[in-house]
Amino acid sequence: MSTRSYDYSPAHRAAEVCGIVVLAGLVGLLFAAMTTGLQGAPAETALGVVVGGAFVAYLAADLASGLVHFLADNFGHEGMPYLGPAFIRPFRHHHVDPKAMTLHDFVETNGNNSLICVPAAGLAYLSLPAQLTVPAAAWASFVAWLMIWVFMTNQFHKWSHLDRPAAWVRALQRTRLILSPEHHDVHHRPPFDTYYCITSGWLNPIFRQVGFFPRLEAAIRWVTRSPKGAADAAPPEQVPSS
Repeated sequence: MSTRSYDYSPAHRAAEVCGIVVLAGLVGLLFAAMTTGLQGAPAETALGVVVGGAFVAYLAADLASGLVHFLADNFGHEGMPYLGPAFIRPFRHHHVDPKAMTLHDFVETNGNNSLICVPAAGLAYLSLPAQLTVPAAAWASFVAWLMIWVFMTNQFHKWSHLDRPAAWVRALQRTRLILSPEHHDVHHRPPFDTYYCITSGWLNPIFRQVGFFPRLEAAIRWVTRSPKGAADAAPPEQVPSS
């Protein structure tokens, strides 16, 4: 049976629940601001703001998921205050027991991402001008959708590891609208150093083609003078859950 690799305390779960609720409220405020800024705008402009914001935000979320995943897999250590047990350890243990996350409920799956999103969503809302215009509406749309996609990233990731996802989930995976098991399996093959993006995975082939993550790792290690060592080595080869 898969087990947790970290201490999931009642206090942390309470924080995650609060984060989900607060994030939902902030996303609602951002969409409300978007609607206000679009009042009187042509229908095609409004459609572009909503649909365009959702699409660009989806790409941005895929990029963000890849960067966070890459950093958690390769830098830092599990003993770091807060980041170690809350983020780094779950990412690295995931390579040892990929099925563990399939046992997590909705809050545990998505709570950490909500805690990341709340400050960003709050600052974005506070940055909106008092006079809401179409550009302000476009910014609100982008941030609101970005928060939704980042929040849902771990849910998409979890679904990619389910043996029998719901039919509608599998349909989304087959059309590559969300991360598919076949696509994500590439990341779980040794040496575990590619296909880090886990929202849609759309950026993974591009990044592998240009060597984005190996180049980024080399640059970070050169700047920080941090050679690859046991504390931040590539994750161990995964073992099957029992």
